[in-house]
Amino acid sequence: MRLKVLLVDSEQAVQVEVARHLSDRGYDVFSAVSVDEANAYLAVHSFDAVFLDVGLSDGESINLIRDIRSKEKECAVIVISGVADVATAVHAMKLGAENFITKSQGAEGLKLFIQRDLELIELRKKDTNVRRLQMAPCKPYFGESPQIKTIYDYAAIAAKNSAVALLTGETGTGKGVLAKWIHDHSSVRAGNFVELNCSALRGDLLRSELYGHVKGSFTSAIKDRIGLIEIARGGTLFLDEIGDMDMEVQAELLKTIEEKKFRRVGDNILRSSDFRLICATNRNLKAMSEKGTFRSDLYYRICVFPIEMPALRERPIDILGYTDYFLKAFGYNQPLSDELQSVLSSYSWPGNIRELRNTIERALILSHCKNLDIEHFPGLKGENQLESTLYPIDEKDVIWDLNEIGRRHIQRALSFFKDKLKACHALGITQSALNQRIG
Repeated sequence: MRLKVLLVDSEQAVQVEVARHLSDRGYDVFSAVSVDEANAYLAVHSFDAVFLDVGLSDGESINLIRDIRSKEKECAVIVISGVADVATAVHAMKLGAENFITKSQGAEGLKLFIQRDLELIELRKKDTNVRRLQMAPCKPYFGESPQIKTIYDYAAIAAKNSAVALLTGETGTGKGVLAKWIHDHSSVRAGNFVELNCSALRGDLLRSELYGHVKGSFTSAIKDRIGLIEIARGGTLFLDEIGDMDMEVQAELLKTIEEKKFRRVGDNILRSSDFRLICATNRNLKAMSEKGTFRSDLYYRICVFPIEMPALRERPIDILGYTDYFLKAFGYNQPLSDELQSVLSSYSWPGNIRELRNTIERALILSHCKNLDIEHFPGLKGENQLESTLYPIDEKDVIWDLNEIGRRHIQRALSFFKDKLKACHALGITQSALNQRIG
């Protein structure tokens, strides 16, 4: 059965491209550019999903969520916004929205996110007993590998002092979870933990989100607003993807970090906020500062206590640990087959921990939370990238002595990680021992 989708978006170019993309994939798509048009469709049709732009010109489109929820209990409402406004997202979720996505990733990214939401909706439609899975509250898990034990020690030190912590590493490696752990174990844990993704906002919108604004300070400033820096007073401000922050805002942030004082956009009153700062990025800020695309003075100010989160492929010992953690959090307690464990362990997980979590949730939906098998993990079988890189074996390996096999194993690890220290962490040996083994 084809899903019926209502796409409500004021940007006709985006709407046409997304609608064509969804239609080509077998969905019945209806398009509206205003609240009135959306209401007209909702009056005569029942939809499986509504994608709702909150930037419509003829009314507060977010209020449509309540109306849709009162009529269509099973209809999924996904809010789309041109900016990542935290307050709007929270309000939308409280009204009953299932998800909140932004247009910051462009039309291609928007199509991808919408497609993924529809795939999950379609899976749940096939069995009315299947619903969005919820993870049970549990302590964060970081792994058992030597690299993570070192990271844990660094995080404990960061939690005991107020120095700015800079978390680096690829997307999906758990920087946000680590930032929250540092806050929860710090002296300011009783205060707010306030998070902002700097990649989703630009210019005045980013400045307003950080510092707040007064009514009339710019076109969409229809009332006074408190900024996140003010909300973070006595707590922690976590700036994710700080490498994407505008240069002009970087200058203001540096001054705020130094003086703990700021002004709301359009205001003359000097305010203060004593907060603990944690930053994160998946980019090389040092290289950016050398090229002039990131302020070098800000880089050296926030790089007081750097912690690099390793990619999941660099610590394969943690893959099954995370798998077990997520399965238990979703309420699944059955053991996995050896073959399935092997497939999961040998996959390279380019999206890191986030990809692993989403893959497990999808598998549980496909299996109706019963008896997980390889068929519930499409796309992973045969992707033995890590295993083939580190552990290729041929007939010679069987007859060579253990020292030679060990030396070859270390050489493969060095070739894979391209960093001697990372290879040592993965192998669980010291650099001196590594040098002795490879001669």
